[in-house]
Amino acid sequence: MESVSKSSRQPEERPWLREKVYDPRRSRTVELVKSSVGSLMRDGKRVSLAALSARSKEVDPDRRGISESAILKNQEARLCYEQHRSWKASSGNRTRTLTPHCVTVTAGIKRDRDTARVRYRYLKWSKADLVARLVAVENAHGALQERWVEVNEEVLSWRLRAERAESQLRKGQKA
Repeated sequence: MESVSKSSRQPEERPWLREKVYDPRRSRTVELVKSSVGSLMRDGKRVSLAALSARSKEVDPDRRGISESAILKNQEARLCYEQHRSWKASSGNRTRTLTPHCVTVTAGIKRDRDTARVRYRYLKWSKADLVARLVAVENAHGALQERWVEVNEEVLSWRLRAERAESQLRKGQKA
């Protein structure tokens, strides 16, 4: 026989708890949201989660109020909030900010460019676009570093050859 701890029981196993604790709390939250919304609207204030939470402490006879998460977790309270909130969700047809279609990095970035304008442009990009740009810049930087090392090795080898040739010429001229 399995032993079930008291804390692991499901709420369905204890209907008395739902009836005596959860339902009254749920209805208290809904009532406080409704009265807080009404109070905010009468005062001409914006209806937001933070404003509801703060105003509920003033409206609540116990001065406990309700938390923002309690509003969001309670379906009826959330519906009341969403119907009266000042902020309205967009319809989804918002224009996207300019995003780079293909991320390419050219080595010819000017030192005297307008950095404020570049910063403004980057601030309009989404996080994913910025990450793609950063990865492309790091790849280009790595390629440029490799090329720099190759060119410097080649310059060094030519310099050593030139020094050897000059020393041989000096030896030939002395003889």
